[in-house]
Amino acid sequence: MFDAARKPRWGLIDLAIVYAAGVLLTLMMGRALAYVIMDTMNLFIAAALVQFIVFTGLVLFFSLWVNKARPADLGIKKTSVCNLLLYGLLGGTFLMILMLLMGIPISSLQPDVEPQAFEQMLRTAGHHYQFFILLFLGMVMAPIAEELFYRGMVYPTVRSWLGPWWGAILAGSLFGLAHWDLWRTIPLAAGGALLCYFYEKTGSIWVTVLAHGTWNGLMSLMVYYSFLV
Repeated sequence: MFDAARKPRWGLIDLAIVYAAGVLLTLMMGRALAYVIMDTMNLFIAAALVQFIVFTGLVLFFSLWVNKARPADLGIKKTSVCNLLLYGLLGGTFLMILMLLMGIPISSLQPDVEPQAFEQMLRTAGHHYQFFILLFLGMVMAPIAEELFYRGMVYPTVRSWLGPWWGAILAGSLFGLAHWDLWRTIPLAAGGALLCYFYEKTGSIWVTVLAHGTWNGLMSLMVYYSFLV
């Protein structure tokens, strides 16, 4: 379970630096890549790789190096197979179903809502190898980077101020807002809060990475094979 007695070694300033630096560096390097990579799909894949490297590197640098935290403070530790199955695979499947249900009223209120960039890439992937690369990005790389930051760093910080309930709501809300998608903010915030709950119950970031990856993977398969239109 989550170690509630242990305060995070990092604080609000560290979170702000990691997020701001991550966004700025990703944008700068993405623009540089745009000068040498003209194909939209390859540019998206390269930018996603850059984002993974930048955010993961910043999280590990500021937590483990600057603040002398342990890997376990970020949730990087072993957990049981039961936790992986219950909160990881089943939890991720539940998140996918929840997002579909929450998307129904959004589609009714705003039928012309723009798809996210990742969804656009899935729908335009012309070869299976492109789809598998996108699937790897969505199921593995994005969940690792996002979970290390939002569950590993953000949630313990706000939890230390507000407790587990409001901490999960605030961390989940930040997760939803960070996607810069007005119509999907509430569903993503709900998903982020549930991922905080999984982290609270298990104390392992690998559980939330698996849940997040399962959620993304199932949605990717449905989009690519046109189950979602």
